[in-house]
Amino acid sequence: MDQKTNDKHSLFQILHKAFLKREKLISESENSAFRLINGFTEGFLEISIDLYARTLVIHSFFKEGENTQQLITAICREAMNWIPNLKCILFKEHFSKKVKNQQGTVLYGNLPDDEIVEWNVRYKINLQLNRDCSFYLDNSNLRKWLLDNVSGKTVFNTFAYTGSLGMAALAGNAKFVIQTDLNDKYLQIFTETAKINEINPKRFQTIPGNFFRIASELRRQNKLFDCVIIDPPFFSKTNDGVVDQLQNGIKLINKVRPLVADGGKIITINNALFLSGRDYIKQLEALCTDQFVQIKELIPVPNSFFGGDFDNERMPADPAPFNHPTKIAILEVYRKDGRNA
Repeated sequence: MDQKTNDKHSLFQILHKAFLKREKLISESENSAFRLINGFTEGFLEISIDLYARTLVIHSFFKEGENTQQLITAICREAMNWIPNLKCILFKEHFSKKVKNQQGTVLYGNLPDDEIVEWNVRYKINLQLNRDCSFYLDNSNLRKWLLDNVSGKTVFNTFAYTGSLGMAALAGNAKFVIQTDLNDKYLQIFTETAKINEINPKRFQTIPGNFFRIASELRRQNKLFDCVIIDPPFFSKTNDGVVDQLQNGIKLINKVRPLVADGGKIITINNALFLSGRDYIKQLEALCTDQFVQIKELIPVPNSFFGGDFDNERMPADPAPFNHPTKIAILEVYRKDGRNA
């Protein structure tokens, strides 16, 4: 560890400040989920901490082999003082070579929580599914937008992962939702979520498989949707196509654009840390030159997720006009043929 990282007193000052900012969130509900401290933006690069119901998740970004036991033990002790009825503490080592360490080791308690509530919607989660927690906290305001804006609409959620965005659409009374992801194991978590929310299975469909193939097949079937969501990984490559959020995220928008009905929406999420907000806006504006695509709205990341403000000197790229490197934009699409879903 370097001098700054090894300053445990400095970390606890940062922790106390972060806990105070979220004190109301901690006390309001024992079933909610949010980020307690974002180390990258709040002053301690190697640690981030989430709270899912009453399971604390410590994300460690220390290098493999660094001795962090004393530090992590002290963090656990501090958290127990701040969070009433803490059930479990899970420790994820993101840079470990062991998959089990990446997925998380239980340091306190027994099984992690497997369900949370957000905006009065229940979600099944699996906190040890991957290095992440199977539920993206930075998308909370987008789920609220879907709850409020897709009633009676058809929705196509690509790269759906565990399907939280599609579930929010269904809870917002969407007419029909298709969720697709390469891995069926992730979509099964969505199916469990739909069940506990008593969603009629006739209102949704899950299609495991490659995004490029599925989008092409839906286009051949002349399918149209009122809303298409694109939330891809930062980078992935298959025999059918490449996803590269830094270099060519616009390619995916052009891929789904023929599937959008007249007056429909494309929700695009780009989390490339080294892509500035202004550069991304320029890319989106390049799509708008024919007047058939317009940027309608930018959805902010919750302030609690990153502490509410940025020190731009710490950022690889300035996210402005977005408030976070997770850049969420809603585009409105018009068709020359005027076709509706």
